[in-house]
Amino acid sequence: MAQGQRKFQAQKPAKSKAAAAASERSRGPRKGGRVIAPKKARVVQQRKLKKDLEVGIRKKIEHDVVMKASSSLPKKLALLKAPAKKK
Repeated sequence: MAQGQRKFQAQKPAKSKAAAAASERSRGPRKGGRVIAPKKARVVQQRKLKKDLEVGIRKKIEHDVVMKASSSLPKKLALLKAPAKKK
């Protein structure tokens, strides 16, 4: 049995760029839905409007729920902010 520690850690040889790209392509289908961006400007505008409306409706509902909850509670309602994402 060898005495002491090895000086250098054994490493696998790195793949070439072509081999890495080929393995990436041959991985197969991925899970989850896909969002394909529309090419027509009118459809882009419609999707943007729809998203803005959804955001506005959700914010209004959240605001109404907070107001209703804070008016019915004897103690002041404290909302927790989501932690900021680290980049």
